[in-house]
Amino acid sequence: MPRLAVNDLLREIGKENPPQLVFLCGEDTLAVAETEKKILKKLTDGSALSDSAFDGQAVDLDRLADACTFCPMFQPYNVILIRDFDADMHAPSVIDTMLGIFEGIAPRVVVLIAMRALPTYEIKRNAPAFLPKYKKLMTFFEKQGVLCICEKRNAIMLAKQITERAKRHGSEIDRRLAEELANRCLCDSTLIHTEFDKLLACADGGPITAEMLDALTAALPDADAFRLARAVTGGNGKAAFRLLRDLTAKSEDSKTILGVLTVLSMSFMDLYRAKLGQGTVRQAETIAADFGYPKNREFAVRNAMRDCGSMTVPQLRTCIRILRETDKSCKSSRTAPRLLLEQALVRMLQVRRDGSEAAG
Repeated sequence: MPRLAVNDLLREIGKENPPQLVFLCGEDTLAVAETEKKILKKLTDGSALSDSAFDGQAVDLDRLADACTFCPMFQPYNVILIRDFDADMHAPSVIDTMLGIFEGIAPRVVVLIAMRALPTYEIKRNAPAFLPKYKKLMTFFEKQGVLCICEKRNAIMLAKQITERAKRHGSEIDRRLAEELANRCLCDSTLIHTEFDKLLACADGGPITAEMLDALTAALPDADAFRLARAVTGGNGKAAFRLLRDLTAKSEDSKTILGVLTVLSMSFMDLYRAKLGQGTVRQAETIAADFGYPKNREFAVRNAMRDCGSMTVPQLRTCIRILRETDKSCKSSRTAPRLLLEQALVRMLQVRRDGSEAAG
């Protein structure tokens, strides 16, 4: 079965013989989580015995093999759920063994890999390009089962969802304000959902106004995040922590911190791509086209090309890895997200030009 959109996947899941192998991923992490929940609801009766969860960082292959051969007697399906399979934590031989197990699964067994926190692809020429470490896994699911990618939606699409959600809660919001909210949250569905909860509570059944938007939602400007990225790579700790304070002035809750992490990661990716393009003497427009930048973000490439001169590719790679690890920790640990972000800044400030981290 080929790659499917979310709605098509859910239709297939609802059929008498649903696909047995499903790989769910995407930039829209809220859509990934919601789709996972809908799949489990369709396939299980709510019993704890009707699904088996595995740690994506350390999959127990023996237990997985046993689970994949267990055909349930009293439940509709035996759903095997693996959240955030981390390819960096598994040797290629482990992945090969796991795929071999999947090829021999029993009837009424469904394997669902849901990537809520870890990225599996990059956008190149306006299309997802699998990361090398996930390519074999995702290609297997695309050929042997279903691959579903929840791509990030644009502000217009998100504004429609925002206005519909407002109506469901007995409120209303102007389409222009809904688009502004989406843009302020960098079209991140998870952050939009949290920020909109505040607005709905404030409106209390009435209309959501521009004054409410300004007072309650945390704007995450690209410019400040870009300056933060430059301060980090330039070793300017004082400026880095001042900019972090500015970015979290209105709120320090987990969703705001995740929003800062998102825009900071985007800034580092801009710098990294610009640095690679600079090495080949390519123009900003060409780099923007190669990596699928929309017209309204070409400025980010131009700014990155201007500012990436003193940075090295290994240095930028290590900082991106640290941000990815921090994002994962924010979503999976009980440590305060603000503290995790501050620790990430300290680590990045100590990254050497060869990409190595200074000893703690």
